[in-house]
Amino acid sequence: MPMPPLPVLIDCDTGVDDALALLLAARSPSLDILGVTCVAGNIGLVAVVSNTLTVLDAAQRPEIPVAPGYDRPLLAGFANSEFENASHVHGEDGLGLPDWPRSSRPPDPRHAIDLIAEILAVAPEPVTLIALAPLTNLAGFVQRHPALLPCIARIVSMGGSAFSGGNMTAAAEFNIGCDPEAAAVVYNSGVPITLYGLDVFRQVTLTPAEVDLLEGAGQPWSPLLGGLLRYVQRRFGQAKPGLGDAGTVAATILPETLTIHPHRVDIELAGTHTRGMTVVDRRVASKDAHHAAPPNADVAYAIDARRAARLFVETLVE
Repeated sequence: MPMPPLPVLIDCDTGVDDALALLLAARSPSLDILGVTCVAGNIGLVAVVSNTLTVLDAAQRPEIPVAPGYDRPLLAGFANSEFENASHVHGEDGLGLPDWPRSSRPPDPRHAIDLIAEILAVAPEPVTLIALAPLTNLAGFVQRHPALLPCIARIVSMGGSAFSGGNMTAAAEFNIGCDPEAAAVVYNSGVPITLYGLDVFRQVTLTPAEVDLLEGAGQPWSPLLGGLLRYVQRRFGQAKPGLGDAGTVAATILPETLTIHPHRVDIELAGTHTRGMTVVDRRVASKDAHHAAPPNADVAYAIDARRAARLFVETLVE
């Protein structure tokens, strides 16, 4: 008997790889997407919302509610700050496809935090949150609705790293570095967290033959998918495009593809060169009980990259 689909909420800043992730999630029979929330990050919030609606339209899932959240870092001292976006990576439109027709649908009128709260309050079972973006929306939810935290089964967060340093700075990965204070709130919330960081993020790639297959699959979403993958090939000069955030969704569907270890993860908030770093305490508590802190996250060390890529292809070819 097949397993029932996993209920999920997705928080994203829809650039190119978020779009790949949304396509996989929207077409997977293994996930039940209850809602999608948007935050500024890869691109500004207005474009993130437009891109998200456009991708879900292409995936034939217009019934999924899409709610806008924060357009800047949440916490004190940053109220007048803008996110440092990644349009140099994702293109000025966020998808690398400036001529692609955008959705004409309006987003859900609720704020992202309210959508999350209303969905969790009535969900018959705990819901998994897939976080593909700066953690500002989730931090706002943690602060405003602590009584609903038991309704979250787990947060699977694309962000940070244990061994690979950063990509926003030498120490900070982009999603954490955009709003380190928000990340600290989430990592101190007590909710189970899987840290899907740069150590595994870069491992999941497609072969050129798989790109051709996906582009020519003849599905309603195939033209958009092909355009996204060709953009990645051109932008990074890679015949084998990386799936980025889509690997996070694949690992949520197939958690056994990950090799994980429990660790204490803290977010550096003050370092001149290390602000936004995920500080992963790899000391073993059984060997250093005096110093090692109790774990608060399952940190992904490795992923079965070929299996994750096959899942992506099989889901989006059918």
